Amino acid sequence: MKKLIFTLLFLSMKAFASTPSELSLYFIPSPYGIDWSTPSTLAMTAAKNKFSFKSHFMGHVWVEIKCENKEELTGMVAAKPDYLYQILIERRGLGVLYHSFEGRLEDKKDIEIEKSELFKEGRINFVKFILSKNQCERAFNYATEYRKLNVGRHYGLANRPRWGEGAGCSAFGASFVDVLNILDHEMKQSWSQTVNIPLELAGPPVKEETVSLLKILTHAKSWAKDNEPHKSLTFWDPDLMFKWVNKKVAQKQIGYSIEKIENAHGIIFDKSHFPTPEEPIWQQRLDSKNPKQTAN
Repeated sequence: MKKLIFTLLFLSMKAFASTPSELSLYFIPSPYGIDWSTPSTLAMTAAKNKFSFKSHFMGHVWVEIKCENKEELTGMVAAKPDYLYQILIERRGLGVLYHSFEGRLEDKKDIEIEKSELFKEGRINFVKFILSKNQCERAFNYATEYRKLNVGRHYGLANRPRWGEGAGCSAFGASFVDVLNILDHEMKQSWSQTVNIPLELAGPPVKEETVSLLKILTHAKSWAKDNEPHKSLTFWDPDLMFKWVNKKVAQKQIGYSIEKIENAHGIIFDKSHFPTPEEPIWQQRLDSKNPKQTAN
């Protein structure tokens, strides 16, 4: 009997010790695609996706961390996604791309239900990073501090998460890869894009003058040229993230493995040999009562 108990204990300890440390990003594309070619096509395709009444009309990203006996599964969303109000009533024009909505972090139980449905549907894919114990602890600590400091109350496309400004869903996901210093050049190039927003089409908070939706639809045939008055916006794009994974799955190159879960595919990178960064997680010291400002 003692030998049996010892064997079971040994096997259970071995299984626990072999549990991999992982960071996974789940990418959900917009229902019909967002066309960023021009401001007018952006407005029209965003409206098409919005009125499709399908979930995550601009695409979405979830973050999952598994560190031995600790797990986290969350994502950034707008608590009050009053996009139409901000565009039609507040008349922000393309300034809405810089607006901070009231945000929140999603709960694990809510995500798990939807994630299961999306894997069956195939409208999701993922990238998984195998981590060392120390890397995983750093990622988990980042998620914990993000909650504690309530950085998630600010939701916006232009917000920088590691500066305590909040984030959009895709910037939130990318920031975990960044905080581990495993965000390589290919990912940066493939996951993000930059547009030059014409100042004449940008209302608050870019400038005080308001801009109507009609003006965007009728006058926004192109983004501003570099020599024209503009404000450059670089952002992380869930649609691009999703396409990048699909491209990797199709190419089947050396350096990663492919995993299939129901009707969805993902890719796996082993980054456990990378050194754990020692730099501060936050790019500025944060005030827990107001994450938009530095602490004294």
